[in-house]
Amino acid sequence: MSKIYKTTRAVIRPADVNQRFIYALDSENPEASLAGVLRDFLETIGYSEIFPNFDNIRVGTIHPFAILLAQEVLEQPRKTNIFPSITIADSTLDEDAMILGDDYAAFAFTPEEVAVLDGYRQAGAIFISDSGWQKIQARIVAAGSIIGIRRRYHTQHSIDFNIWAENKDITSFLFDMVSHFVTQKRVDVHNDQGIDMAGIGGRRSGDINLDFGMLLYGANLRVQVSMNHEAVLFDTGVETIAEIDTKTLPQYFTLQGA
Repeated sequence: MSKIYKTTRAVIRPADVNQRFIYALDSENPEASLAGVLRDFLETIGYSEIFPNFDNIRVGTIHPFAILLAQEVLEQPRKTNIFPSITIADSTLDEDAMILGDDYAAFAFTPEEVAVLDGYRQAGAIFISDSGWQKIQARIVAAGSIIGIRRRYHTQHSIDFNIWAENKDITSFLFDMVSHFVTQKRVDVHNDQGIDMAGIGGRRSGDINLDFGMLLYGANLRVQVSMNHEAVLFDTGVETIAEIDTKTLPQYFTLQGA
C-alpha cells in the first residue's frame, strides 16, 4: 500500500505505478537569478570601496521588513547587518498576449536528447519526478525513443527592486546603480539567464519607514521582464511505428506504378 503524505489542506499521493503521462517542466526564478547577477555587478563596480562604512549591503529575495517583523514577534535579538538592502520581487505575471498562440510540437526523443534533458534535470533547470524519470529511461531502453509533446510560451513580469537604507544618499546611489545594472547587463542576462529586461521606471525618494525604531529611506525601481518557458508532456503509451504494411484495395491505386 502506498504512503499518503498529508498537508494542512490536501492529501498528496505518490505517482501511480502505471502512470502514462509524465511532465517535464522548466523552473526559473527571476528573483534569485537577478539577485545573483546584481551582487556580482555591485562587486564589479567597487561598491564596498565607494562606501566602506556601508559595505554590508544585502541583496536578496526576502524583504528586510519581514526579517525585522519576525524578530519582533519571536523576541529575537535584532540583526545589525540588514541595511542597506535591495530586495528583488516578482510582483506580477501575465501570459504574453502579443503572440498568436502557443508553440506545440511532437517529437520522438532519442537517447541522446534524453541525455541532454537529464543534464537540465540535474542542474535544477527542469523538474521531473524521480518515478517519472525512471519510466522515461525504461521506455528508452525498451523502444529506443519516447514521444513527447513540447509546449513553448512566453510570460511578462514586473520585477521590483526595493531599496532601503538608513542613509538617504545611499538609497539614492543604489537607485542609480540598479538603473545602470538594468541597462548595462541587459544582454548578459538575456544570454545567460534567458530573461529579457525591457522598460524601467520607479521612484527615487518619497518612501520612509519608522515602524522598527529607526528612520529608513526607501526607493523603488520596476523593470518589465519577458521570459520564455518550455514544458514537455511524455506519453509512455504511444509507440513509434517503424514500418507500415499497406494493402491496395481494388477501388484505389498507388502512384508507384503497376
